[in-house]
Amino acid sequence: MSLGQRIRELRQSRGLTQTQLGGTELSKSFISLVERDRTRPSVETLTLMARRLGTSVDGLLGQEGRLHETAAESLLTLSREAARRRELESALRLLDAADYIADTYRLDEAAREAHLQRADILIAQRALAEAWPLLERVKTACEQSQDHWRLGRVLLAMGRYKLRVREFPQAISSLENALTVLKRARASRDRARVEALILLAGAFVYTGAFEDAMKRYQEAASSDVANRDTVIRGQALWGLGLANRKVRNFPAARDNLLKARDAMEEAEELPDLMRILWNIGQLDEEQGRHKEALRHLLHALRVADRLGNPLDRGGLLTEVARAHLGAGNLEEAEHFGQQAREVARDHDPVEVAEAQAILARIRMRRKDLTGAAQMMREALAIFKERGMQAKLTQTARELGLMLKEQGALAEAADFLAIALETAQAESPVG
Repeated sequence: MSLGQRIRELRQSRGLTQTQLGGTELSKSFISLVERDRTRPSVETLTLMARRLGTSVDGLLGQEGRLHETAAESLLTLSREAARRRELESALRLLDAADYIADTYRLDEAAREAHLQRADILIAQRALAEAWPLLERVKTACEQSQDHWRLGRVLLAMGRYKLRVREFPQAISSLENALTVLKRARASRDRARVEALILLAGAFVYTGAFEDAMKRYQEAASSDVANRDTVIRGQALWGLGLANRKVRNFPAARDNLLKARDAMEEAEELPDLMRILWNIGQLDEEQGRHKEALRHLLHALRVADRLGNPLDRGGLLTEVARAHLGAGNLEEAEHFGQQAREVARDHDPVEVAEAQAILARIRMRRKDLTGAAQMMREALAIFKERGMQAKLTQTARELGLMLKEQGALAEAADFLAIALETAQAESPVG
């Protein structure tokens, strides 16, 4: 960590503004230059700043003669960078070493940072049962030490956790609290604040508050952090695209999704790039642009193949099959649908059902009504088992109407009855 970064982190953790740190002797603009490593303060200035930050000059320089502090700090920096590259196992090994040093030498600040980073990784790995108790412990430690910057990051992680478990009101509360605390820590240009804005906007999308969502996404996209960080800018534009798609403002949705795609290509952020291409393909499908949809979806599929994630590959194969079906390419649709079903068979029963439903529609187009009905029953059984009532209703109704158009009235009645029964079960009583 550079001198400027160390001064900035200490100032934020103490809840001081740049003006408060400078006092009457040093201007805010000078403090800003120091924190960005644009100028190096004299020994006298360092002495003044160290006194106000509650440390020593050697502490600011990282030269207190205590090798363990420097070692822990270096390990934490390396683990943070490994996590951003999604090298999570490497990051955890680095955190194990940092934890050992922090525990052995009673480095409380390093311990809080190590535990916070570990909780973030556990959430990314979906080890949620382990992540939440750790977050609660770090939150208590940050509150006791008045470490506002890390407290804001803990609340951000708690909001991310609540989004993962689909507890949206709790996620919104935690993320709004994170923004308040980070503001108190004077972290207006901190990456964590913009991440909180993006996650909060995502929570608003889930709850249908699209205007609130677009306001937060726009604030994130316009931030100084987004101007410096291509990935953050891409994520904010991605969110704007999805929110506009939800309100059926398709031109704005397309414009923002294409800009997000360009940002992720520039940053070589492949997982996000894959999902953005997927979303663009879905948007094209909604507008009946099957050729454009296939171009984006096949690009996404190539990226998924590079990443080697069977879950993503199965979903994309299903989407490609759906686009071919929409374009009337039945042989291609069947080819990709069968691939999707095989890839998903050992990983995702719901994706198997999605592929099965597409294959059933292909049989319907080929006038194989008996085969289509059998395949669709198998798909509906999976949707029912997984409690996907809305999907069950939609799919059964769609097939029932298609069978009715083909003159298979008895089979049509069966599926329409399933749709009606499921819809009535979903409706509130009274």
